[in-house]
Amino acid sequence: GANNTYSLGSSGLQWKDLFVDGTSNLDTLNVVGALTVGVDDTGHDVKFFGATSGQYLLWDESADELVLAGDSKLSFHDAAGGENIIASADGHLEINSGTTLDVTAPLIDLNGQITASGNISASGDLSVTGTATIGTLSVASLANSVSITGISSSGQILNVSGNIVPHATDT
Repeated sequence: GANNTYSLGSSGLQWKDLFVDGTSNLDTLNVVGALTVGVDDTGHDVKFFGATSGQYLLWDESADELVLAGDSKLSFHDAAGGENIIASADGHLEINSGTTLDVTAPLIDLNGQITASGNISASGDLSVTGTATIGTLSVASLANSVSITGISSSGQILNVSGNIVPHATDT
């Protein structure tokens, strides 16, 4: 009889099951209890839209893949805390941490160029295969002497630009 006036059942008198063949247009959906979409090995795509065009979360059942479309953020802890992962259309993946980003693994394999701003601290050995170009090398203290190995012929030369000065005379 009138728009937005009558209810189908109530909290005290509920209908048992609802079967709909077609589209259900619901202004608000409040699910109390479990929500299951599809059945194991026969899923469905599920999409959640954001407030900005092109921003959404998609579970793509055929690819078994969770997609954050556009440059949607995946936030951790709280949305305003700054801990998130963002992927942009130009292929840039940004991992933001509020304080410290810990990566723990027996081997971390990074491929490509690594650019760092700020200090780099390492405990353990530093091995470089290829050319290491260092603007200024400052060695604060040495537990042992410095060894340069591998210069065995006149074609392999250690070039020093500047002075090599002993720590003290006659040492």
